[in-house]
Amino acid sequence: MTRLMPIFALLLIAACDKQDNSATVPANEAAAAPAVPSATAETPSLEGNWMVSMIGGRNVAGSGMVAALGGGKASISAGCFRRAWTYTQNRNVVAFTAAPSGSSNCAGQPSADEEAANAAVSDANMAIFAKDGKEVSLSGTGGMLTLQRR
Repeated sequence: MTRLMPIFALLLIAACDKQDNSATVPANEAAAAPAVPSATAETPSLEGNWMVSMIGGRNVAGSGMVAALGGGKASISAGCFRRAWTYTQNRNVVAFTAAPSGSSNCAGQPSADEEAANAAVSDANMAIFAKDGKEVSLSGTGGMLTLQRR
């Protein structure tokens, strides 16, 4: 065994001394990278007339429920159902506050969809825009409500 030690040592030195001459000089990837698009793109406004298309991820496009937002005021209505809020929008951050005189049910009980829409808007804190601002999902602890521009 002691006779083999010098041979192992020579092999180890030979292996460590061998260099890979095929290595290439790394290119400057940062200089070749495309320019990063500007983050100054405008966030669409909530102002306008909308159709309620989804409540909690469920399609309700044929329900006739509509929303109107503008001047810091928002309302959703369908038949006798009507709810109103004041709201603020700072880019994608939104806040809605129920307006005391903005409720109507024509003395009836609101449907499950109407209650879900009311909860989603009342607790919404984020507006997620899609389709070049033609669609927005209001999201928060009360659920999600998706609107499409009319």
